[in-house]
Amino acid sequence: MPLIDPYATLAVPKDLVADFFGVFARCEFAMKDTRLYERADGGRAAPAWRALANDAAGWLPVAPGSDLDHAIDALTLNPPRVQLLGGAWVAEPLPGAGRVAQAVNAATRVRNNLFHGGKHTAEAAPGRDEQLVRSALTLLLAVMDHAPPALRGAYGHV
Repeated sequence: MPLIDPYATLAVPKDLVADFFGVFARCEFAMKDTRLYERADGGRAAPAWRALANDAAGWLPVAPGSDLDHAIDALTLNPPRVQLLGGAWVAEPLPGAGRVAQAVNAATRVRNNLFHGGKHTAEAAPGRDEQLVRSALTLLLAVMDHAPPALRGAYGHV
């Protein structure tokens, strides 16, 4: 018997998922390449997302009413929930001081929910998962576009 298409049960278009994962992975590469990482278990280097979130709050311009402003609202006003053991989904406060930092932290939740399989069952209202992925993608691209030169360069280096 053939395996199920891994995208068949997602409420997010396959190309959007691929774009989001590609951008997220490139962000993590850029962070590690510029030593924006922290020590993880076993001495591994893990991207320091919370540090990036707090830093970005100081240099990311957000024009009122812009696509970025709407993306930040979508990620912070009704943030992605977290899945508990047993499958229940709960709301948890977002870490970070201010909307930008909280939105970046929400984007990592979006990634975790998609990548770790929690979004392969209908849990959210129709359109919500797609909106969260689009909003997280918009935010991450803006963060990298306005990042300090070393981080932006590492993201864009080919």
